Amino acid sequence: MKEIPIPILCEDLVRVVIVPELQAVVCRTGSLIVRHDDEVIIETGDGEFLGRVTRFTAPVVRPPRRRPGRILRFAVAEESRIDQENQEQALEIGQYVRRRARELDLEIRPIRVQIPLSGEPILVFFTAEQRVDFRPLLRDLGHRYQKRVEMRAMGVRDGARLTGGLGPCGHCLCCATFMSRFHSVTVRMAKRQNLSLNPAKISGMCGRLMCCLAHEVEQYPELQKRKRKPPRE
Repeated sequence: MKEIPIPILCEDLVRVVIVPELQAVVCRTGSLIVRHDDEVIIETGDGEFLGRVTRFTAPVVRPPRRRPGRILRFAVAEESRIDQENQEQALEIGQYVRRRARELDLEIRPIRVQIPLSGEPILVFFTAEQRVDFRPLLRDLGHRYQKRVEMRAMGVRDGARLTGGLGPCGHCLCCATFMSRFHSVTVRMAKRQNLSLNPAKISGMCGRLMCCLAHEVEQYPELQKRKRKPPRE
């Protein structure tokens, strides 16, 4: 079984949440001294975005594959205004994408629309059960908004990661916070932990088995030697 990376505390890394999607991005602070709830401008592979520094006390996984973002500077009032306008436009674009997709009989589920501070490219994230030719929709979006548009298909687990939310434990989704990549999760892991096999209880927001089933599975055999088995739910 592949080793699950353990969260470690990295002093030069913090989490920055991009609102309103509540997408957590691991970022390097560089030479800046930032505090909790500071509004900052971060640079990612998709451009520059406004976000808030959050969860300083929580450990951060140094992503083995995904390159960390970078905090460029503190946000100013003008950048906050531009970000608010981008959020409003992203909401309108999302509504248009849903409506136009139905008109074109495209079986896609838009997850999120994101616009960097520069105004483009407009990023449209979606999931689909099968391969879809979205070029007609892409042309419509480019003609309507006169900006470069990118449509990105993703799996249901990536969709949940981008959407964010709370798990049944009451905490933010693992995939949207500290996880840097997905791992294989099986029903056997739930059996080894003596958990309920009811799909409704061990499935995450994405409809797949919860990622956290893999986080503690290796520790359970040793714990069960020293303690009695936990009761089934």
